[in-house]
Amino acid sequence: MAEAGCEILLDLTAQAQMLGGPILRAWYWYRIVRRLRRAIRDLRPDIHVPVDSPALNWHLAKAARKAGAKVVYYIAPQVWAWAAWRVKKLARLTDHVACILPFEQRYLRDRGVEATYVGHPLFDDMPPAPETPADLLDAWSEGAWRVALLQGSRPGEIKGHTPALLAVANEIRRRWPQATCTFTARTQACADLIRQIVRDADVPVEVGRTRDVLAESHFAVCVSGTVTLEAAHFGVPMVIFYRASRLGYTLVARWFIHAKLLALVNILAGRPIVPELMPWFGNTRPLIRAVMEEMADLGGLVETRGRLKKVVRPLLPTSSETAADRAARLVCDTLDGTSISI
Repeated sequence: MAEAGCEILLDLTAQAQMLGGPILRAWYWYRIVRRLRRAIRDLRPDIHVPVDSPALNWHLAKAARKAGAKVVYYIAPQVWAWAAWRVKKLARLTDHVACILPFEQRYLRDRGVEATYVGHPLFDDMPPAPETPADLLDAWSEGAWRVALLQGSRPGEIKGHTPALLAVANEIRRRWPQATCTFTARTQACADLIRQIVRDADVPVEVGRTRDVLAESHFAVCVSGTVTLEAAHFGVPMVIFYRASRLGYTLVARWFIHAKLLALVNILAGRPIVPELMPWFGNTRPLIRAVMEEMADLGGLVETRGRLKKVVRPLLPTSSETAADRAARLVCDTLDGTSISI
């Protein structure tokens, strides 16, 4: 957005946290919200487009409403997963919601929210999956596995997940000496942080090649998030986990999270098709056990590959118009006060 000419008031990405993490830094976020509220009051925007992150964006959407702006929420808050009472707040604070998961449109409309499915932006520029995917039979029979290790891109995610992924990689290579495990990093800064943590361990780190690595992989161990949809697109069986603060989860998150499934691929499937360890508090033993059990089951791996590709098929674009194009058109239609043309 900065490259496109947007004025950046604050870059919050380095401090982003999930589950109960923000509770432990409540004062920091309180000051940030006050600062952004003042900015909205001074700017008096015609339209406000909050993206994801309801914990922050509820406050900003309310401030935008007070300033007379229309509000189009892009990437709907996951009210269907936890704290479902928030759907009333979503209806009150928005003029329209642009959804990125197919079932969200009906869910929100049934509850009084103006909502439109625009498609998933992850697939706007997703390359096609290889016609001949990595051979699971060869990997299983010969032990020549290629395993992708996906720890996330935020500093907190890298620090919280990389040691566990290294432990998984060590166990895989102990059992299958021919196996290759590869970390992927979004930027060079991410790669540098990963290398600081793994030190002299013989595990390669690929920068900016997550999709290439996944396209060549037989298996993946990854944090929860959109990267699981990338893995599913390439038909890569996986184990999903995400580290949580035990204190934050115990005090707050466990009272509001009612969904039985938290991983996107399992939510879209409507049942657990890959193991998910969430919340995960840092014990590597159950993670390693889940990975080894999945990799040992050839029939299960083949079935999972097919199920994953089926799950993401509805998210693939059906025309040259991207999810970003449709979301932008929805914003313009709302700003003009015309009927939504999507």
